Amino acid sequence: MDPLLSPFWAGNEMLNESLLPVRGADGGVEPMTLLYPAEEITSVRSASLETAYEPGRDWTLADGRLVLPPGSAIPAMDYDDYYPSRDDGRCFRRTGGGFIRFCEGASFHEREIAVSYRHRGAWDGPVPENKTHLLPRSAAALASGAPMNLLIFGDSICTGANASGANGAAPYQKPWYELTAEGLADSYGTAGIRLLNTSVGGKTSAWGRDTARENAAALRPDLCVVGFGMNDGSGRVPPEAFIGNLRAIMDAVRAENPACEFALVATTLANAEVEGFLGCQADYLAPMLALERPGVCVADMTSFHQEMLRRKAFRDMSGNNVNHPNDFLSRAYAQLMLRTLGAI
Repeated sequence: MDPLLSPFWAGNEMLNESLLPVRGADGGVEPMTLLYPAEEITSVRSASLETAYEPGRDWTLADGRLVLPPGSAIPAMDYDDYYPSRDDGRCFRRTGGGFIRFCEGASFHEREIAVSYRHRGAWDGPVPENKTHLLPRSAAALASGAPMNLLIFGDSICTGANASGANGAAPYQKPWYELTAEGLADSYGTAGIRLLNTSVGGKTSAWGRDTARENAAALRPDLCVVGFGMNDGSGRVPPEAFIGNLRAIMDAVRAENPACEFALVATTLANAEVEGFLGCQADYLAPMLALERPGVCVADMTSFHQEMLRRKAFRDMSGNNVNHPNDFLSRAYAQLMLRTLGAI
């Protein structure tokens, strides 16, 4: 299997973990925290992986963190660029006052670096669960290599927004759902997976409910991955309304294919520094878990992301600095999905 899919919660080596260097108001760059305290850094590269930075001159390791010494060739965003003093059309209001940079496309990706290292840290947060016991038909199809229509139906995160491959930027990493499909094929040794995706950026579960017949049911998926919640949470959609929309989506799909199974993805969180975007996303997890039964499981990205945020900065994992995953967090999505579906 692709080494990028080696679970973040296991092992003692990390490959190409992302960091976004940003200068402080004094012009310096504070030591940067990784997912685990590093014991040995094996490489530091540009996010494109095309430029290798030299130890000692461009970076050092201190107390498990990456340090950029004076004169480092590693670029860092200026404080006034990351926190603009006025609205220049490429920022949002910052929680507590002022503004904070926002960009779509590859702008943030091209400013990041990729760090590979060894560590002895332990993952002491929630570990993603294998939930194939709730998806017996899908598990059997994967194990036997039988044909399977795998549908991704959700918002911009489900379109792969801000993965480097989706933005046409090196190293052209595929979106998380493609990594998931390829990981399933590799793990189960099957060529029977037909990947479908009808996700649309900016949409909520209400849109999913209203378009479920044409965008999901009509495709007769065998396994439907439903990924809404980020925009619902920012819009403060009450949990009961959100859950009602998920139920309506599943009902519409089952009306066409009663045997369809569902993996409901509990969303990542938005950037708390950006005013208005971090709403009630985390409040959806508990009622989503209450929907679990044979044929329905929840892929808990919410808890996974919360643990990652406990360890490192949001900006190091985002492609737009607001709510979209970068390559590193896209890998986390794929790992979560593969664990949920019993592939890792």
